[in-house]
Amino acid sequence: MRKHVTLRQLALKALPLMLLALPMTLVQAQTKGARAAQQGQFADGIAAIVGTEVITMRQLQERMAANRVAGNDRRAQDQVLQGMIDELLVEDEAQRLGLQISDGRMQQVIAEIAANNNMTPEQLREAARQHGIDWTTYVEGLRNQVLLDEVRGQILMSRIHVTPADVEAYIKQNPTGVSPNYRPQVIQPEAPPPEKRIVVEQSFEPKAIAFQHIYIRVPDNSSEEVVEAARKRANEALQKIRGGTSFEAVAREYSNAPEAAEGGNLGIRLFEDWPKLFVDQTRNVRDGRVSGVFRAPNGFHILKVVERRGLIHERQREVVVQAPRPAPIVVHDPRVQAAQQEGPVEVTDSHVRHILIRRTPIMTDEQAHERILQVQQAIQGGMSFSEAAEKYSDDSSAPIGGDIGWITPGQADPAFEKAADSLQIGQISEPVRSSFGWHLIEVMERRTEDKQASIRKSLANEAIFEERAAAVLEDWIEQLRGRTFIDNRLEQKRNR
Repeated sequence: MRKHVTLRQLALKALPLMLLALPMTLVQAQTKGARAAQQGQFADGIAAIVGTEVITMRQLQERMAANRVAGNDRRAQDQVLQGMIDELLVEDEAQRLGLQISDGRMQQVIAEIAANNNMTPEQLREAARQHGIDWTTYVEGLRNQVLLDEVRGQILMSRIHVTPADVEAYIKQNPTGVSPNYRPQVIQPEAPPPEKRIVVEQSFEPKAIAFQHIYIRVPDNSSEEVVEAARKRANEALQKIRGGTSFEAVAREYSNAPEAAEGGNLGIRLFEDWPKLFVDQTRNVRDGRVSGVFRAPNGFHILKVVERRGLIHERQREVVVQAPRPAPIVVHDPRVQAAQQEGPVEVTDSHVRHILIRRTPIMTDEQAHERILQVQQAIQGGMSFSEAAEKYSDDSSAPIGGDIGWITPGQADPAFEKAADSLQIGQISEPVRSSFGWHLIEVMERRTEDKQASIRKSLANEAIFEERAAAVLEDWIEQLRGRTFIDNRLEQKRNR
């Protein structure tokens, strides 16, 4: 189904829109619903009075928490409160204009939010339930956001007029049509919630140790010269080991111990069965490593720790693990890339007609699917596509046989567009599920054109509109502030 690109969308795009996230929407709905109940209960906790409405300190704190703003940041607190005041002003203006958001519009908005999160509307509703959010409260908060955007959009539409001459002048200054202020959208994914995990910690308690041994004997009552000669021989043996010669070979060559012929192998024993000197000298020597030369009353020794054996103790412990925050996602506008590239931008448009069976609170997804299958059978039985569209389609294109004209890549629901791209001219699709419901699609013709010039003009139009929007909105809000009683208690308190 076509997502019409209109000045209304540009108007909404130019607004400081609030994210359509579950927590924020919930806070707004709760704020609106609890207003009347709290007005008489927080006389000492009033942040502001706007006309006949009251913003309490509790509501301000809830909004700041939803916006992840520190409560002691006075400047940020003032900005959040001013935003809440402006929301009330816009709400009053919407009531004065008699604007309302229909249930049908809300179904479309919810379908789009669900699709943007790779969900069905039913899955979005279940996600709200899992977050402990009442669905009715969520929808009403969302309806209020859409209403605020609608009011702002109407103001911008009525006060901003971009002419072809404006666009041509802009492109002379910016040949690609891209605003100098353009920046790709950076989406910072939420950090995953901390997880509780059970870890098993192991500890090793050594009970026995195996040694290889080199012994350089020093006879009793030996002179200093004999002792030094023995020390030198022991150090030579150690240097050979460190130089890469095997311990076994060095033991056979140098050791005076009886086990020298076996490479100095002493076997394995419990710690208490070894001389204390051996245990002390190898306390910090890892398995497979060699000690330094050390002196004993009977001579010089070198030990290799072959292995330790003992008991393994296990202990389970619960820990909280915080996974790292995912890297930011940079989203580039493909139109900007097309406008900036050298050479033509060839785009294939499709002339499409379709039949839509829309999901509604009354028509479930399963029922809509069953209905589209029945329509498919009617066409296969000989009914023309246009006749079936006029008779069964829920789309506004039904009276003209389902013809929605030419669609350009990026204009339609992603699932709808993918299905249309896969069709041959004159081929009717199998039932296709989109964020709106179930479709049958037929591509009647295709055309390929260089769209770079029109893309650049479109971007220039948007850039001009957005540049003018901020000043127009600020001027309009100032007018609303000027004709409405506003008592900002926080501002008064700080000015005392």
